[in-house]
Amino acid sequence: MHRLFLFILLLCAHIVQAQKTWSFEDCVNYAMENNINLSLSKLNIDYAKNTHLQNKMDLYTPNANVSITEGFNFANSINPLTYQFVQQTTNSTSLGFNADYNIFQGLQRIFQIKASKSGLNASELELKELENNTRLLVANYYLNTLLAYEAYQLALEKKKLTQNQLSNTLELVKAGVLAQGDKYEVEALLANDELNIVTSENNFETAINELKLLLQLDPFEDFAIEGLNIEDSEMDNYPVQAKMLSLNAMSNLPNLEVLRLKTEAAKYQLKAAKSSLSPTLSISAYLGSNYFSAAQEQKGSETVTQAIGVVSGTGQVVLTSYEQATFGNKSFGAQLNDNFNQSVRLNLFVPIFGKWQRMIAIDNAKLNILKTEYDLKNKENNLQQEVFTAYTNLKAAFKKYEANVSNHEAAELAFNYANEKFKAGILNSYEFETAKNRFINAEVSTVQSKYEYFFRKVIVQFYETGELNF
Repeated sequence: MHRLFLFILLLCAHIVQAQKTWSFEDCVNYAMENNINLSLSKLNIDYAKNTHLQNKMDLYTPNANVSITEGFNFANSINPLTYQFVQQTTNSTSLGFNADYNIFQGLQRIFQIKASKSGLNASELELKELENNTRLLVANYYLNTLLAYEAYQLALEKKKLTQNQLSNTLELVKAGVLAQGDKYEVEALLANDELNIVTSENNFETAINELKLLLQLDPFEDFAIEGLNIEDSEMDNYPVQAKMLSLNAMSNLPNLEVLRLKTEAAKYQLKAAKSSLSPTLSISAYLGSNYFSAAQEQKGSETVTQAIGVVSGTGQVVLTSYEQATFGNKSFGAQLNDNFNQSVRLNLFVPIFGKWQRMIAIDNAKLNILKTEYDLKNKENNLQQEVFTAYTNLKAAFKKYEANVSNHEAAELAFNYANEKFKAGILNSYEFETAKNRFINAEVSTVQSKYEYFFRKVIVQFYETGELNF
Protein backbone atom coordinates (compact mmCIF):
# COMPACT_ATOMS: atom_id res chain seq x y z
CA MET A 1 0.00 0.00 0.00
CA HIS A 2 2.98 2.35 0.48
CA ARG A 3 3.11 2.45 -3.31
CA LEU A 4 -0.06 4.54 -3.34
CA PHE A 5 1.67 7.51 -1.78
CA LEU A 6 4.70 7.78 -4.04
CA PHE A 7 5.02 11.19 -5.57
CA ILE A 8 6.08 9.86 -8.97
CA LEU A 9 5.12 6.55 -10.54
CA LEU A 10 7.23 5.32 -13.41
CA LEU A 11 4.70 3.82 -15.75
CA CYS A 12 6.57 1.63 -18.21
CA ALA A 13 9.66 -0.55 -18.39
CA HIS A 14 11.62 1.96 -20.45
CA ILE A 15 10.66 4.97 -18.35
CA VAL A 16 14.21 5.44 -17.12
CA GLN A 17 15.25 6.34 -20.63
CA ALA A 18 12.39 8.81 -21.14
CA GLN A 19 13.44 12.41 -21.38
CA LYS A 20 10.30 13.84 -19.79
CA THR A 21 7.74 12.72 -17.25
CA TRP A 22 4.36 14.31 -17.87
CA SER A 23 2.30 15.66 -15.00
CA PHE A 24 -1.43 16.09 -15.28
CA GLU A 25 -0.91 19.83 -15.85
CA ASP A 26 1.61 19.06 -18.59
CA CYS A 27 -0.96 16.87 -20.33
CA VAL A 28 -3.68 19.50 -19.99
CA ASN A 29 -1.46 22.33 -21.20
CA TYR A 30 -0.32 20.31 -24.19
CA ALA A 31 -3.91 19.43 -25.06
CA MET A 32 -4.90 23.11 -24.78
CA GLU A 33 -2.27 24.04 -27.33
CA ASN A 34 -2.55 21.14 -29.77
CA ASN A 35 -6.09 19.77 -29.64
CA ILE A 36 -7.70 20.12 -33.08
CA ASN A 37 -11.18 20.75 -31.71
CA LEU A 38 -9.87 23.62 -29.61
CA SER A 39 -8.07 25.03 -32.65
CA LEU A 40 -11.30 24.86 -34.63
CA SER A 41 -13.12 26.64 -31.81
CA LYS A 42 -10.50 29.39 -31.88
CA LEU A 43 -11.11 29.73 -35.61
CA ASN A 44 -14.82 30.17 -34.87
CA ILE A 45 -13.89 33.05 -32.56
CA ASP A 46 -11.86 34.64 -35.35
CA TYR A 47 -14.82 34.27 -37.71
CA ALA A 48 -17.11 35.85 -35.11
CA LYS A 49 -14.68 38.75 -34.65
CA ASN A 50 -14.59 39.33 -38.39
CA THR A 51 -18.38 39.26 -38.59
CA HIS A 52 -18.68 41.76 -35.74
CA LEU A 53 -16.08 44.04 -37.32
CA GLN A 54 -17.83 43.82 -40.69
CA ASN A 55 -21.16 44.80 -39.14
CA LYS A 56 -19.59 47.83 -37.48
CA MET A 57 -17.89 48.86 -40.71
CA ASP A 58 -21.23 48.57 -42.53
CA LEU A 59 -22.71 51.08 -40.09
CA TYR A 60 -19.93 53.59 -39.73
CA THR A 61 -18.16 53.67 -43.10
CA PRO A 62 -19.28 54.30 -46.69
CA ASN A 63 -18.63 52.26 -49.79
CA ALA A 64 -15.96 53.85 -51.96
CA ASN A 65 -14.73 52.66 -55.35
CA VAL A 66 -12.38 53.88 -58.04
CA SER A 67 -12.99 52.72 -61.59
CA ILE A 68 -10.72 52.94 -64.64
CA THR A 69 -11.98 51.72 -68.00
CA GLU A 70 -9.99 51.57 -71.24
CA GLY A 71 -11.89 50.74 -74.43
CA PHE A 72 -10.87 50.18 -78.06
CA ASN A 73 -13.14 50.39 -81.09
CA PHE A 74 -11.86 49.12 -84.41
CA ALA A 75 -14.86 50.21 -86.41
CA ASN A 76 -17.08 53.24 -86.66
CA SER A 77 -17.92 54.79 -83.31
CA ILE A 78 -19.77 57.67 -81.66
CA ASN A 79 -17.93 60.51 -79.99
CA PRO A 80 -19.22 60.38 -76.40
CA LEU A 81 -18.77 64.12 -76.05
CA THR A 82 -20.44 65.42 -79.23
CA TYR A 83 -22.38 62.28 -80.18
CA GLN A 84 -21.07 62.72 -83.73
CA PHE A 85 -20.34 59.77 -86.00
CA VAL A 86 -16.61 59.02 -86.28
CA GLN A 87 -15.30 56.87 -89.08
CA GLN A 88 -11.98 55.72 -87.65
CA THR A 89 -10.42 53.40 -85.09
CA THR A 90 -10.65 54.98 -81.64
CA ASN A 91 -9.91 54.35 -78.00
CA SER A 92 -11.45 55.86 -74.88
CA THR A 93 -10.58 56.13 -71.19
CA SER A 94 -13.01 56.65 -68.32
CA LEU A 95 -12.00 57.50 -64.75
CA GLY A 96 -14.43 57.60 -61.85
CA PHE A 97 -14.74 57.68 -58.07
CA ASN A 98 -18.01 56.64 -56.47
CA ALA A 99 -19.04 56.69 -52.81
CA ASP A 100 -22.32 55.82 -51.15
CA TYR A 101 -23.50 55.64 -47.55
CA ASN A 102 -26.72 54.35 -46.02
CA ILE A 103 -28.07 57.09 -43.79
CA PHE A 104 -31.00 55.08 -42.44
CA GLN A 105 -31.82 51.40 -42.77
CA GLY A 106 -34.48 50.89 -40.13
CA LEU A 107 -31.90 50.17 -37.33
CA GLN A 108 -31.12 46.90 -39.08
CA ARG A 109 -27.38 47.38 -38.93
CA ILE A 110 -27.44 48.36 -35.24
CA PHE A 111 -29.26 45.15 -34.35
CA GLN A 112 -26.84 43.16 -36.49
CA ILE A 113 -23.94 44.65 -34.54
CA LYS A 114 -25.55 43.65 -31.25
CA ALA A 115 -26.30 40.17 -32.59
CA SER A 116 -22.72 39.65 -33.76
CA LYS A 117 -21.39 40.91 -30.42
CA SER A 118 -23.51 38.35 -28.57
CA GLY A 119 -22.38 35.71 -31.05
CA LEU A 120 -18.75 36.61 -30.43
CA ASN A 121 -19.20 36.35 -26.66
CA ALA A 122 -20.91 32.98 -27.14
CA SER A 123 -18.00 31.72 -29.27
CA GLU A 124 -15.51 32.73 -26.60
CA LEU A 125 -17.50 30.91 -23.92
CA GLU A 126 -17.86 27.88 -26.19
CA LEU A 127 -14.06 27.71 -26.29
CA LYS A 128 -13.97 27.82 -22.50
CA GLU A 129 -16.59 25.07 -22.31
CA LEU A 130 -14.62 22.94 -24.75
CA GLU A 131 -11.45 23.53 -22.73
CA ASN A 132 -13.27 22.31 -19.60
CA ASN A 133 -14.49 19.22 -21.43
CA THR A 134 -10.97 18.57 -22.71
CA ARG A 135 -9.57 18.82 -19.17
CA LEU A 136 -12.16 16.34 -17.94
CA LEU A 137 -11.34 13.98 -20.79
CA VAL A 138 -7.60 14.22 -20.12
CA ALA A 139 -8.25 13.61 -16.41
CA ASN A 140 -10.29 10.51 -17.19
CA TYR A 141 -7.62 9.04 -19.49
CA TYR A 142 -4.87 10.05 -17.06
CA LEU A 143 -6.53 8.24 -14.17
CA ASN A 144 -7.30 5.21 -16.34
CA THR A 145 -3.59 5.01 -17.08
CA LEU A 146 -2.73 5.19 -13.38
CA LEU A 147 -5.24 2.43 -12.61
CA ALA A 148 -3.83 0.27 -15.37
CA TYR A 149 -0.34 0.80 -13.99
CA GLU A 150 -1.45 -0.16 -10.49
CA ALA A 151 -3.09 -3.31 -11.84
CA TYR A 152 0.15 -4.18 -13.63
CA GLN A 153 2.22 -3.61 -10.49
CA LEU A 154 -0.13 -5.74 -8.41
CA ALA A 155 0.11 -8.53 -11.00
CA LEU A 156 3.89 -8.43 -10.58
CA GLU A 157 3.50 -8.50 -6.81
CA LYS A 158 1.15 -11.45 -7.03
CA LYS A 159 3.76 -13.33 -9.08
CA LYS A 160 6.37 -12.64 -6.37
CA LEU A 161 4.03 -14.01 -3.73
CA THR A 162 3.41 -17.10 -5.85
CA GLN A 163 7.16 -17.55 -6.32
CA ASN A 164 7.62 -17.41 -2.54
CA GLN A 165 4.75 -19.86 -2.24
CA LEU A 166 6.50 -22.18 -4.70
CA SER A 167 9.75 -22.00 -2.71
CA ASN A 168 7.92 -22.81 0.51
CA THR A 169 5.99 -25.60 -1.21
CA LEU A 170 9.18 -27.19 -2.53
CA GLU A 171 10.65 -27.19 0.96
CA LEU A 172 7.48 -28.67 2.44
CA VAL A 173 7.31 -31.31 -0.30
CA LYS A 174 10.95 -32.17 0.30
CA ALA A 175 10.22 -32.46 4.02
CA GLY A 176 7.28 -34.73 3.24
CA VAL A 177 4.74 -32.33 4.73
CA LEU A 178 3.02 -31.68 1.38
CA ALA A 179 2.35 -33.98 -1.53
CA GLN A 180 4.02 -33.65 -4.96
CA GLY A 181 0.66 -32.52 -6.36
CA ASP A 182 0.85 -29.31 -4.32
CA LYS A 183 4.00 -28.40 -6.21
CA TYR A 184 2.24 -28.88 -9.55
CA GLU A 185 -0.67 -26.73 -8.40
CA VAL A 186 1.58 -23.83 -7.41
CA GLU A 187 3.52 -24.11 -10.67
CA ALA A 188 0.20 -23.86 -12.53
CA LEU A 189 -0.66 -20.79 -10.45
CA LEU A 190 2.70 -19.25 -11.35
CA ALA A 191 1.98 -19.81 -15.06
CA ASN A 192 -1.41 -18.17 -14.60
CA ASP A 193 0.28 -15.21 -12.90
CA GLU A 194 2.54 -14.85 -15.93
CA LEU A 195 -0.55 -14.68 -18.12
CA ASN A 196 -2.11 -12.06 -15.85
CA ILE A 197 1.08 -10.00 -16.07
CA VAL A 198 0.96 -10.11 -19.87
CA THR A 199 -2.71 -9.10 -19.84
CA SER A 200 -2.26 -6.25 -17.35
CA GLU A 201 0.85 -5.03 -19.16
CA ASN A 202 -1.11 -4.95 -22.40
CA ASN A 203 -3.93 -3.06 -20.67
CA PHE A 204 -1.40 -0.59 -19.35
CA GLU A 205 0.19 -0.09 -22.78
CA THR A 206 -3.29 0.39 -24.25
CA ALA A 207 -4.11 3.05 -21.66
CA ILE A 208 -0.81 4.80 -22.38
CA ASN A 209 -1.49 4.76 -26.12
CA GLU A 210 -5.03 6.06 -25.64
CA LEU A 211 -3.70 8.98 -23.61
CA LYS A 212 -1.02 9.66 -26.22
CA LEU A 213 -3.65 9.52 -28.95
CA LEU A 214 -5.82 11.98 -27.04
CA LEU A 215 -2.85 14.32 -26.75
CA GLN A 216 -2.00 13.64 -30.42
CA LEU A 217 1.55 12.58 -29.59
CA ASP A 218 3.78 10.34 -31.66
CA PRO A 219 2.68 6.77 -30.75
CA PHE A 220 6.31 5.61 -30.91
CA GLU A 221 7.57 8.32 -28.57
CA ASP A 222 8.65 7.39 -25.03
CA PHE A 223 6.00 8.58 -22.64
CA ALA A 224 5.64 8.54 -18.86
CA ILE A 225 3.29 10.30 -16.47
CA GLU A 226 3.64 11.31 -12.86
CA GLY A 227 1.65 9.56 -10.18
CA LEU A 228 -0.72 11.38 -7.88
CA ASN A 229 0.43 12.25 -4.39
CA ILE A 230 -2.86 11.64 -2.63
CA GLU A 231 -2.63 12.53 1.04
CA ASP A 232 -4.73 10.76 3.64
CA SER A 233 -6.44 14.07 4.40
CA GLU A 234 -7.73 14.18 0.84
CA MET A 235 -9.57 10.92 1.38
CA ASP A 236 -11.96 12.33 3.98
CA ASN A 237 -15.64 12.50 3.19
CA TYR A 238 -16.17 15.62 1.07
CA PRO A 239 -19.18 17.62 2.32
CA VAL A 240 -21.45 18.94 -0.42
CA GLN A 241 -25.15 19.51 -0.98
CA ALA A 242 -26.71 18.51 -4.29
CA LYS A 243 -28.89 21.63 -4.60
CA MET A 244 -26.05 24.03 -3.88
CA LEU A 245 -23.76 22.07 -6.19
CA SER A 246 -26.27 22.43 -9.02
CA LEU A 247 -26.63 26.19 -8.47
CA ASN A 248 -22.86 26.65 -8.41
CA ALA A 249 -22.44 24.66 -11.62
CA MET A 250 -25.03 26.77 -13.43
CA SER A 251 -23.35 30.00 -12.36
CA ASN A 252 -19.66 29.01 -12.57
CA LEU A 253 -19.63 26.99 -15.79
CA PRO A 254 -20.03 28.61 -19.22
CA ASN A 255 -22.32 25.87 -20.56
CA LEU A 256 -25.63 27.67 -20.03
CA GLU A 257 -24.34 31.18 -20.65
CA VAL A 258 -23.31 30.12 -24.17
CA LEU A 259 -26.90 29.37 -25.09
CA ARG A 260 -28.21 32.44 -23.28
CA LEU A 261 -25.97 34.55 -25.48
CA LYS A 262 -27.07 32.63 -28.58
CA THR A 263 -30.70 33.29 -27.63
CA GLU A 264 -29.88 36.96 -27.18
CA ALA A 265 -28.19 37.03 -30.59
CA ALA A 266 -31.22 35.32 -32.16
CA LYS A 267 -33.52 38.00 -30.72
CA TYR A 268 -31.37 40.75 -32.19
CA GLN A 269 -31.43 38.93 -35.52
CA LEU A 270 -35.23 38.95 -35.38
CA LYS A 271 -35.21 42.71 -34.81
CA ALA A 272 -32.79 43.13 -37.71
CA ALA A 273 -35.03 41.01 -39.96
CA LYS A 274 -38.06 43.13 -39.06
CA SER A 275 -36.05 46.28 -39.77
CA SER A 276 -35.57 45.10 -43.35
CA LEU A 277 -39.22 46.12 -43.94
CA SER A 278 -38.36 49.77 -43.27
CA PRO A 279 -37.42 52.27 -46.02
CA THR A 280 -33.75 52.85 -46.69
CA LEU A 281 -32.28 56.30 -47.24
CA SER A 282 -28.82 56.59 -48.74
CA ILE A 283 -26.57 59.24 -50.23
CA SER A 284 -24.15 58.74 -53.09
CA ALA A 285 -21.57 60.92 -54.80
CA TYR A 286 -19.66 60.57 -58.05
CA LEU A 287 -16.56 62.21 -59.48
CA GLY A 288 -15.40 61.29 -62.97
CA SER A 289 -13.97 62.23 -66.33
CA ASN A 290 -13.16 60.63 -69.67
CA TYR A 291 -10.92 60.76 -72.73
CA PHE A 292 -11.74 60.03 -76.42
CA SER A 293 -8.95 59.65 -78.94
CA ALA A 294 -10.92 61.25 -81.80
CA ALA A 295 -11.83 64.35 -79.80
CA GLN A 296 -10.67 67.60 -81.52
CA GLU A 297 -9.94 71.09 -80.31
CA GLN A 298 -9.08 74.36 -82.07
CA LYS A 299 -5.35 74.79 -82.33
CA GLY A 300 -5.37 78.18 -84.18
CA SER A 301 -6.56 79.73 -87.46
CA GLU A 302 -5.39 80.29 -91.05
CA THR A 303 -6.29 82.72 -93.87
CA VAL A 304 -8.13 81.04 -96.66
CA THR A 305 -8.40 82.77 -100.14
CA GLN A 306 -11.24 81.62 -102.30
CA ALA A 307 -12.56 82.64 -105.75
CA ILE A 308 -16.14 83.78 -105.56
CA GLY A 309 -16.74 84.88 -109.18
CA VAL A 310 -15.49 86.43 -112.47
CA VAL A 311 -15.76 90.11 -113.61
CA SER A 312 -18.02 90.31 -116.62
CA GLY A 313 -16.23 91.47 -119.74
CA THR A 314 -12.73 91.29 -118.38
CA GLY A 315 -12.80 87.79 -117.10
CA GLN A 316 -10.94 88.79 -113.99
CA VAL A 317 -11.37 86.36 -111.06
CA VAL A 318 -12.86 87.88 -107.93
CA LEU A 319 -11.17 86.59 -104.76
CA THR A 320 -12.14 86.76 -101.10
CA SER A 321 -10.32 85.70 -97.96
CA TYR A 322 -11.40 84.68 -94.46
CA GLU A 323 -9.99 83.18 -91.25
CA GLN A 324 -10.61 79.48 -90.78
CA ALA A 325 -10.06 77.63 -87.49
CA THR A 326 -7.56 74.76 -87.49
CA PHE A 327 -8.24 71.64 -85.31
CA GLY A 328 -6.08 68.90 -83.80
CA ASN A 329 -6.34 66.04 -81.34
CA LYS A 330 -7.28 67.21 -77.86
CA SER A 331 -4.74 66.20 -75.21
CA PHE A 332 -5.44 63.62 -72.50
CA GLY A 333 -5.04 66.12 -69.67
CA ALA A 334 -7.19 68.76 -71.32
CA GLN A 335 -9.99 66.27 -71.86
CA LEU A 336 -9.88 65.06 -68.24
CA ASN A 337 -10.06 68.65 -67.07
CA ASP A 338 -12.84 69.73 -69.44
CA ASN A 339 -14.89 66.57 -68.97
CA PHE A 340 -14.63 66.46 -65.17
CA ASN A 341 -18.09 66.05 -63.65
CA GLN A 342 -19.55 65.67 -60.17
CA SER A 343 -22.89 64.50 -58.85
CA VAL A 344 -24.61 63.98 -55.51
CA ARG A 345 -27.80 61.93 -55.10
CA LEU A 346 -30.20 61.04 -52.33
CA ASN A 347 -31.78 57.61 -52.76
CA LEU A 348 -34.92 56.42 -51.02
CA PHE A 349 -35.67 52.71 -51.24
CA VAL A 350 -39.11 51.59 -50.11
CA PRO A 351 -39.58 47.81 -50.02
CA ILE A 352 -42.99 46.74 -51.32
CA PHE A 353 -42.72 43.14 -52.39
CA GLY A 354 -39.60 40.99 -52.47
CA LYS A 355 -40.84 37.51 -53.27
CA TRP A 356 -41.72 37.06 -49.59
CA GLN A 357 -38.02 36.78 -48.72
CA ARG A 358 -38.17 39.30 -45.87
CA MET A 359 -41.23 37.68 -44.28
CA ILE A 360 -39.63 34.25 -44.47
CA ALA A 361 -36.44 35.67 -42.92
CA ILE A 362 -38.55 37.03 -40.04
CA ASP A 363 -40.27 33.65 -39.55
CA ASN A 364 -36.90 31.85 -39.61
CA ALA A 365 -35.54 34.29 -37.03
CA LYS A 366 -38.49 33.49 -34.75
CA LEU A 367 -37.88 29.77 -35.21
CA ASN A 368 -34.21 30.26 -34.38
CA ILE A 369 -35.17 31.94 -31.10
CA LEU A 370 -37.37 28.97 -30.20
CA LYS A 371 -34.55 26.56 -31.10
CA THR A 372 -32.01 28.32 -28.88
CA GLU A 373 -34.53 28.45 -26.03
CA TYR A 374 -35.18 24.71 -26.35
CA ASP A 375 -31.43 24.07 -26.54
CA LEU A 376 -30.94 26.13 -23.38
CA LYS A 377 -33.63 24.22 -21.49
CA ASN A 378 -32.27 20.90 -22.69
CA LYS A 379 -28.72 21.81 -21.70
CA GLU A 380 -29.91 23.01 -18.31
CA ASN A 381 -31.62 19.66 -17.72
CA ASN A 382 -28.51 17.79 -18.87
CA LEU A 383 -26.27 19.83 -16.60
CA GLN A 384 -28.52 19.20 -13.62
CA GLN A 385 -28.46 15.49 -14.41
CA GLU A 386 -24.66 15.54 -14.72
CA VAL A 387 -24.33 17.33 -11.39
CA PHE A 388 -26.71 14.96 -9.64
CA THR A 389 -24.88 11.98 -11.12
CA ALA A 390 -21.53 13.40 -9.97
CA TYR A 391 -22.96 13.97 -6.49
CA THR A 392 -24.36 10.42 -6.32
CA ASN A 393 -21.13 8.90 -7.65
CA LEU A 394 -19.11 10.82 -5.05
CA LYS A 395 -21.14 9.46 -2.15
CA ALA A 396 -21.05 5.92 -3.56
CA ALA A 397 -17.29 6.15 -4.24
CA PHE A 398 -16.55 7.21 -0.66
CA LYS A 399 -18.60 4.36 0.80
CA LYS A 400 -16.92 1.95 -1.60
CA TYR A 401 -13.48 3.24 -0.60
CA GLU A 402 -14.21 2.88 3.11
CA ALA A 403 -15.49 -0.65 2.59
CA ASN A 404 -12.44 -1.60 0.53
CA VAL A 405 -10.04 -0.19 3.13
CA SER A 406 -11.69 -2.29 5.82
CA ASN A 407 -11.74 -5.34 3.57
CA HIS A 408 -8.08 -4.86 2.66
CA GLU A 409 -7.04 -4.64 6.31
CA ALA A 410 -8.91 -7.81 7.11
CA ALA A 411 -7.59 -9.61 4.02
CA GLU A 412 -4.02 -8.58 4.84
CA LEU A 413 -4.29 -9.96 8.37
CA ALA A 414 -5.81 -13.16 7.03
CA PHE A 415 -3.08 -13.52 4.42
CA ASN A 416 -0.28 -12.96 6.93
CA TYR A 417 -1.83 -15.57 9.21
CA ALA A 418 -2.29 -17.98 6.30
CA ASN A 419 1.30 -17.42 5.23
CA GLU A 420 2.59 -18.38 8.67
CA LYS A 421 0.40 -21.50 8.73
CA PHE A 422 1.51 -22.41 5.22
CA LYS A 423 5.18 -22.12 6.17
CA ALA A 424 4.48 -24.34 9.14
CA GLY A 425 2.91 -26.90 6.85
CA ILE A 426 -0.54 -26.81 8.46
CA LEU A 427 -2.23 -25.11 5.51
CA ASN A 428 -2.49 -26.61 2.03
CA SER A 429 -1.78 -24.78 -1.24
CA TYR A 430 -5.43 -24.32 -2.13
CA GLU A 431 -6.25 -22.63 1.18
CA PHE A 432 -3.15 -20.48 0.98
CA GLU A 433 -3.98 -19.47 -2.61
CA THR A 434 -7.49 -18.51 -1.54
CA ALA A 435 -6.14 -16.19 1.15
CA LYS A 436 -3.56 -14.76 -1.22
CA ASN A 437 -6.08 -14.07 -3.97
CA ARG A 438 -8.41 -12.41 -1.53
CA PHE A 439 -5.58 -10.19 -0.33
CA ILE A 440 -4.46 -9.26 -3.85
CA ASN A 441 -8.03 -8.60 -4.99
CA ALA A 442 -8.64 -6.47 -1.91
CA GLU A 443 -5.49 -4.49 -2.64
CA VAL A 444 -6.52 -3.96 -6.28
CA SER A 445 -10.01 -2.91 -5.25
CA THR A 446 -8.65 -0.50 -2.65
CA VAL A 447 -6.35 1.16 -5.13
CA GLN A 448 -9.09 1.45 -7.70
CA SER A 449 -11.62 2.80 -5.22
CA LYS A 450 -9.10 5.32 -3.92
CA TYR A 451 -8.45 6.70 -7.37
CA GLU A 452 -12.15 6.56 -8.17
CA TYR A 453 -13.12 8.56 -5.10
CA PHE A 454 -10.35 11.06 -5.73
CA PHE A 455 -11.52 11.49 -9.31
CA ARG A 456 -15.19 11.81 -8.27
CA LYS A 457 -14.21 14.49 -5.76
CA VAL A 458 -12.26 16.38 -8.40
CA ILE A 459 -15.32 16.29 -10.68
CA VAL A 460 -17.61 17.58 -7.92
CA GLN A 461 -15.15 20.36 -7.10
CA PHE A 462 -15.10 21.24 -10.79
CA TYR A 463 -18.89 21.67 -10.82
CA GLU A 464 -18.66 23.58 -7.55
CA THR A 465 -15.90 26.04 -8.48
CA GLY A 466 -15.52 25.84 -12.27
CA GLU A 467 -11.85 24.82 -11.81
CA LEU A 468 -10.31 21.37 -12.35
CA ASN A 469 -7.36 20.83 -10.02
CA PHE A 470 -5.42 17.71 -9.10
